[in-house]
Amino acid sequence: MDIYMPTTKPLSPEDKAVLQKLKEKAWFTLLKLYAPLFLMLVYIYFKMEPGGSIGGRPSKYRAEFKTVFPFFAAFFGAVFLFFVIKDFRRLILPFFKEVRNDTKYCHAFLSRKYLDPLYGKCLLFYPDRENFYIEISPEDFDSIGNGEDLYLEVASVTGEVLYLKSGDRVFKEPAEFSFSDR
Repeated sequence: MDIYMPTTKPLSPEDKAVLQKLKEKAWFTLLKLYAPLFLMLVYIYFKMEPGGSIGGRPSKYRAEFKTVFPFFAAFFGAVFLFFVIKDFRRLILPFFKEVRNDTKYCHAFLSRKYLDPLYGKCLLFYPDRENFYIEISPEDFDSIGNGEDLYLEVASVTGEVLYLKSGDRVFKEPAEFSFSDR
């Protein structure tokens, strides 16, 4: 049996805590993106409403406004809802699947370092995946030698890096990184 072949293990409570933190970050990202768009739609309603507290338009436009705005709101609401659902499925749903799956992949591999001068990223080549890297802190990057044995644990559905160590050293907050937008 080759020691560099990936194996699977169940998620530990620490892994579930890391995944919960990443899921909360994904929720924050989703809300940060779509809450302002929804609030802008509400603001437009009050800004454009005839005789409203913000709009102050003459009341002769009230009938036209009440006819046109529901179509405007339905169209943009549908567009926002489409993208919210799309991003929810891409950002958050995999974390629910991850907990149900309760599996992680464990890899032992030899380190290959890459210091990206353009983005200033300290990266390790991801084992067995093209165009994917593991981002680590500069202090951890400096402490690793090329060809050093590393141990990596990765979530099975999301591919998030859960744990990275070398010997007795456990690296702080390693993260998957890619230059492409996937």
